Amino acid sequence: PEGEFTCDDGQCVTMEQRCDQLSDCRDKSDEVGCQLLVLEKSYNKKVPPITSVSPSDRTIVPVPVNISISVLKIVSMEEVLHKIELQFGITLEWKENRATYQNLKEKTSLNALTDEEVRALWLPHVIYANTDMKEAVQLDDGVPPTTTTIVVTREGNFTRSGIEVTDETEIFEGKDNRLMMYQTYTKSFQCQYHLHRYPFDTQV
Repeated sequence: PEGEFTCDDGQCVTMEQRCDQLSDCRDKSDEVGCQLLVLEKSYNKKVPPITSVSPSDRTIVPVPVNISISVLKIVSMEEVLHKIELQFGITLEWKENRATYQNLKEKTSLNALTDEEVRALWLPHVIYANTDMKEAVQLDDGVPPTTTTIVVTREGNFTRSGIEVTDETEIFEGKDNRLMMYQTYTKSFQCQYHLHRYPFDTQV
């Protein structure tokens, strides 16, 4: 029936039970072939997601990337050296309009990308200008550290695969569903003070 997945042995389960890390088919076939990210062969991860203004106006519009930072702990403060070491988490959110996703769940934690999928994907590059080495948010040699998580948030509607596909699949467009990358860091920041008016000014 519509909205159900056919197990290899003929049993039916709901599509929400497909690829949810819990075996609902007697033969466990609902947890087989659970690819989340699908990219075209022409996909170039060196190029960020872009769109054009309209079909007639081919002016390139870069994808917006939302950034939020939460301070978890002040590790140390060095007044003489004007340095502060922080433990913090950074969240980056964007949409990859060149991608499609399969069988997204309402619970975002179930939509986590595998290491292999992460390595195939374009990722934002953020530089901390006030660190000693101009350090950046990035993956080391394309492999995410243990503190990195990338998930897809289910927001848009889906279409169902046609009869030419063996397994029933719910297909979500990348332009309608956000990618969210979360990383935790401990970094030392250089504070810049302008003291020529001290103590008759305010420092942030």
